[in-house]
Amino acid sequence: MTVCIMPVATSKLIFGVNRPQRWWDEHPDQQVIYAEIKQSIQANGLKNPLEVTYDSRGYVVDVGNQRLKALLELGVETAPCKVTFRDK
Repeated sequence: MTVCIMPVATSKLIFGVNRPQRWWDEHPDQQVIYAEIKQSIQANGLKNPLEVTYDSRGYVVDVGNQRLKALLELGVETAPCKVTFRDK
């Protein structure tokens, strides 16, 4: 296993957790948290790299799915990622 921090195009990142809209509707507190994350990224940039695993599917986000969603909505093209490459 190899781990490195590197920039990855946000268009190449795959959500590791994909929640349906109804989940967000049932958890309005999460909507508030997401709005705060998005506002923070817009004002200060991404502070912590996304945690990503590279496997047969590509770059899968393990930690930072809300940050990825915000980055995509804000039009950010690359994100710093802590990528774990699984040895075969």
